[in-house]
Amino acid sequence: MGIFGGSRENVFRSSPYSSGRRGRRIPRWLILLLVGIVLGVGGVLFLQHNYGPKQLTVEESSKLLNDLQVVTLERQSLQTQLDQVQGERDRNQSAQQKAAADLVQANERIATLTQTLQILQDAVPADPRGGNIGVRWGEITARAGVVNYRALVMREQSGKSPAFQGQFVVELAGTRNGRADTVVSEPVAFTLERFAPLQGTIALPDGFVPRKATLRVNDAQGRAQAMRIYFVRGASGQAGG
Repeated sequence: MGIFGGSRENVFRSSPYSSGRRGRRIPRWLILLLVGIVLGVGGVLFLQHNYGPKQLTVEESSKLLNDLQVVTLERQSLQTQLDQVQGERDRNQSAQQKAAADLVQANERIATLTQTLQILQDAVPADPRGGNIGVRWGEITARAGVVNYRALVMREQSGKSPAFQGQFVVELAGTRNGRADTVVSEPVAFTLERFAPLQGTIALPDGFVPRKATLRVNDAQGRAQAMRIYFVRGASGQAGG
């Protein structure tokens, strides 16, 4: 090949270690997005700091927790007191209801007893001597130097008449050392509406043996109103003449 031969164009060849591509730039939209995020977070922090709820310190949080515990305990105490008051109220209501029920039952019982008593009063044999006031029943027993007596004095329906103020006397007839003798009890004052049960004990003198007992009913001035004679016997009295 001669010196003036055809010339060759020098072609630049890159190094095998160089990059074959041109470096890329960061897209503008990504930069704008990141800037927007940063601005948004900053705005939120700014608003929260200036206009949002106040952030409590550790001391304030501890005090608030203590106050909450105190209020909770006080509420529990008040609730317990309320439960006790309500329980007491319920018990009082139950007691009042029971008392009312008992009162109704008592009134019903009294009404029943009143009717029964009226029947029994009407069934008691009348004093054979008649009269408004009479000795309807008597029992005279003698034991160990004493006489025990029980009697039922009644009068007819009293209506609006005042109560009868009377005296009850027991006169014992018998023998003492083989001779006739009598023993008279002290007068016993009593009040008679419709009926009056009377009972007592009379001490006997030594050697006195009672045979008959005359039960006398006098008024407050000692005037006789009724009388009845009973034999003195063991456990039951028997009407005499």
